[in-house]
Amino acid sequence: MIAVFNAITNIAEDIEKNVFVDCDRFISSGLSDKERNEQARAYCSSVIQREFKRVKSIKSFIGKQHKDERIHNENGRYLVTYVAIDNVDLLDVNFSLGSIFGIYEKRRDAFHLSAAIYITYGPTFQLVFASKYEGVQYFSFEDGEFIQQDELSLLNEGKINTTAGLVSEWSDEHRALVDSFFNKGYRLRFSDSLCLDTHQILFKKGGLYSSPKTPSFPDGKLNTIFEAFPIAYIIEQAGGRAINKKGRILDMTTTDIHEMTDIYFGSKNEIQIVEDSFLNN
Repeated sequence: MIAVFNAITNIAEDIEKNVFVDCDRFISSGLSDKERNEQARAYCSSVIQREFKRVKSIKSFIGKQHKDERIHNENGRYLVTYVAIDNVDLLDVNFSLGSIFGIYEKRRDAFHLSAAIYITYGPTFQLVFASKYEGVQYFSFEDGEFIQQDELSLLNEGKINTTAGLVSEWSDEHRALVDSFFNKGYRLRFSDSLCLDTHQILFKKGGLYSSPKTPSFPDGKLNTIFEAFPIAYIIEQAGGRAINKKGRILDMTTTDIHEMTDIYFGSKNEIQIVEDSFLNN
């Protein structure tokens, strides 16, 4: 696991330097927005693949955007999934974006997830690592290296209300749920970057992230294997909960790399309110 972690810190430093610090190379490239975003995403993917090829303990790796599994070492221990860059469409507005990594053993499903990591780039350059034995640790980049800081944990209740999806497509039930939190004084924090929105909830020690099914995303917006499992794992290791309308995210048995899901995660009290709303509708 140490070698995988070190590879991901190398990935973080490269992408921060060459995509975010030097973002003008993409923004001022003269390409269309779509071409620019694809170029930035391809660069991030190439960095990830380069670093993972150097780690003998990695058996294979596969990306959300490039779902062709790369078998690296048949005797390796880990199957790694990655989101190379989270919502690259926001690159030109100087938002923090991120990468997400799921580290699985033997099989890519929730029960074999050994660790999860996400990185936030740009104005907030940090790394969050979660494992069963070490809880949720975060590292800030200082003087050319990642320095471990305090462990992250969630309180039973927070004050952040982060909700995804087009408002015009929300069901009446979801709109009522969202409004109920605002009526209690919860603050809206939504960037449309899964990494940054997760980061907000962890650093504010609580709150709710909700991404319901909508007409545009009838199966949900998050990819289960690449996004929902790693983020749910991190949230649960921090003392929170992550569910969809059918139950706990990490109780899902899927191994389908194309499966999508709705998701609600955050502090325990908020998730209990969400569950109660499901029962009442």
